[in-house]
Amino acid sequence: MKKAIIFFTILLISIGFSSCSEDDIKGLLPDFDVKLLETENIPVHIDKTSGDWVTFTNNVTISIVNNDTKDHLNKIKSIKINKLSYKIINFSGDPLGEVDASFWADNTISLNNSFVVSTAAGNAIVYQITDTAELNRIGNALKTGHAIEVKYSGNALCNDANMDFIVEVTLDAKITIDP
Repeated sequence: MKKAIIFFTILLISIGFSSCSEDDIKGLLPDFDVKLLETENIPVHIDKTSGDWVTFTNNVTISIVNNDTKDHLNKIKSIKINKLSYKIINFSGDPLGEVDASFWADNTISLNNSFVVSTAAGNAIVYQITDTAELNRIGNALKTGHAIEVKYSGNALCNDANMDFIVEVTLDAKITIDP
């Protein structure tokens, strides 16, 4: 009799588990977060000017696809951007060279600024996008397309020498995935 009760108990448990689909089991799993810290460099070269401002532009792609996210791209619930910023690094050239430029993310201007490039690089000034609506727009673009183009473009003046620098872009985000 004991053996029959144990047999029927095991049989009922087996039937119960076999009737669950993969989606039923996934529905029981909690969302999980993946931290993303992405850094990309936009190189900028400007030839010596002759008293006139010249235009420049360059771009790179920022992607959320990595080893932690590649298997879950179609299950992303949300992307919260904690910080999107850039700074000027590796400056060389005209110490009085200036830019009046815009930082673009996904074909929209996110931030405008003007500065002496050697000063911005020397002081390691960080330019940060702080507008919540703009960060949400960029997060949604990343969620939808998994990558966006970021661009730095504008006008420059460097009368004493050529000017070279890198715009180092940093994206710090939390990606919530619904398994």
